[in-house]
Amino acid sequence: MQSSEQYHRRSLIGASIPRSGHHYLARILNFYFGNEIHYCEWYGPPDCCRQVPCTRPGAYRAVYQKSHDWDFSLTQSVRDALYLVQFRQPVPEALSDRDLLQDSFGSPSLNYRLTREYYGWWLATKAVYYRKFHEKWIRNPLPNAVHLDYDALLLRPEESIAPIVQWVSGSVDSERLSKAIAQASPSRDAGDGAPVFTPRVIERSRHFDRDLLAPFEAYVLQHCPLFGFKPELSGSYEGHWLYGLILAQDQDEPLPPGETDRLDAAARRAPGHPEIVMRLAKRELERNAPERAVELLEATLASHPYCGQAYRLMVDACKIANRPLPACATTSEALFACTENPGALVEIGAVMLEDNRLANAAAALSLAAMVQPDSFRANHLLARTLMRLGRWTQARHYAEAASALKPGNEPNKKILERISEQLGR
Repeated sequence: MQSSEQYHRRSLIGASIPRSGHHYLARILNFYFGNEIHYCEWYGPPDCCRQVPCTRPGAYRAVYQKSHDWDFSLTQSVRDALYLVQFRQPVPEALSDRDLLQDSFGSPSLNYRLTREYYGWWLATKAVYYRKFHEKWIRNPLPNAVHLDYDALLLRPEESIAPIVQWVSGSVDSERLSKAIAQASPSRDAGDGAPVFTPRVIERSRHFDRDLLAPFEAYVLQHCPLFGFKPELSGSYEGHWLYGLILAQDQDEPLPPGETDRLDAAARRAPGHPEIVMRLAKRELERNAPERAVELLEATLASHPYCGQAYRLMVDACKIANRPLPACATTSEALFACTENPGALVEIGAVMLEDNRLANAAAALSLAAMVQPDSFRANHLLARTLMRLGRWTQARHYAEAASALKPGNEPNKKILERISEQLGR
């Protein structure tokens, strides 16, 4: 590696829509420049400086920083940087992104995310993101930016990447670049070292849903004309319930003629959609009408029992209304719905314990204690549940955990005394 005094370190700042070839580009640049380039993924490394441009010390020819600009706060004012703006046709991008769907704690229930209702909400979020990305990065292009369309990048990688290499080092070694592209494209190798791009057949995707994807595409194409996308599906977003979800999320989307309230306009176009109903319920709570909120949420949980946020709202609404949780909020489906809401799980587990549904209570409270181990109430109630099930050793573990969180709690002290007495026999 050359010393930092031998060249001025260059700053490459990525602004990419997800699944638009960012990692493919990063691999090519890494193979071309080797240890003369530092790649910064920004979101993951604990030692990242979180600065733009990167302030990481080191003798690099260039630093390439990743960003999807989720909140559109990425600065555009680094004049001596080169911005790499990447984008992709909306339908293949959405299908590729949907392929990453997986189960995890801290995320909405996978069972709920697999529903068409949530798929529509997710596509509406993506449509708004496309529009804002287009407004910021495409409509008013920076003079120090390179725009990289996904299909062009994969079909003509040398043509797409050569300007970046030229900007970094002042020249392009064509043979070296061809070799870097081949190394970065093993899955597309035709056998002679030349990468082969096979376009995605969208209809073959397991997530292909024409009724949802066609209005999504229509909205993006109409609101983002400078991307130059060609339609792959024929459809319209006007009159489709997806448009109601976009209205609910995008405060900059003009209201349709005759409408004065955004949430009401969304509700009329997407009636009964759980995300809209939850927002209506929140508004009822703000209006001090918790009973009406409970009524709305009961209907939602009856048709969408894996909608975790609805349980959280139901718990809040019932507390405000000073009434017990209704039966629809304490079903076994709630256990799979509330992995991101341990507080709701605790309240549901408490009701199950009171109803003597001990196995379900143990399941709910065990999950709550695992996801939120510093919850005194989860540990304390789980200890009580396990005692009633005759699981004294396990009960002691959770009672001791609760005691560590609240050493002076008298009910928990009594539980520990009873457990010690039982185990002592």
